Amino acid sequence: MNLSSITLSLGLIGLIVSIYGIFFPLKIYYFVEKFPRNVILGRVLAAICCILAARESFLMNMAGLNAYKNLIFIIAPVIFICSTVFLKELLASRALGGILCLISVSIVKTASLSGAHLFQIMSFIGYVWVIYGITLLLAPWNFRKINDFLSEKRVPPKNLYFFKAIFCIFLIYLALFVY
Repeated sequence: MNLSSITLSLGLIGLIVSIYGIFFPLKIYYFVEKFPRNVILGRVLAAICCILAARESFLMNMAGLNAYKNLIFIIAPVIFICSTVFLKELLASRALGGILCLISVSIVKTASLSGAHLFQIMSFIGYVWVIYGITLLLAPWNFRKINDFLSEKRVPPKNLYFFKAIFCIFLIYLALFVY
């Protein structure tokens, strides 16, 4: 995947969510409010996280352990099963943090190797995701704190969706005309 398609995908997904948030802010607010304790969504996100971690592990150079790389396809499902059985506090926000960290690897790697003009914008987004992902991994209750901060008095911020839509339009512009 090249930098243009990654940027276009992020811009379009963000724009769709922003437009939906402008017209149906309460639906998004209630989904985000119930998100951290959603067990099914937590398990789905944990499965995605295990798949992404197995992919990144398989692609990395492990020097003397390269002969054992095929064991990753056995270890990843075992880790997923053990995490769903033994981790009683497998929260969806914690799994989301892991996914953000793992997706950022591909985004930053693609952006830095592209040599495109203004690639630093996508690298910055990737690094922000890493910081937020690590925050959610270490302290998943921060998801709820940040949500409460952004939606003061339990009213979803329509202006936040508006500014996000403007930024996503900028990402689409970058994808189509710069990258």
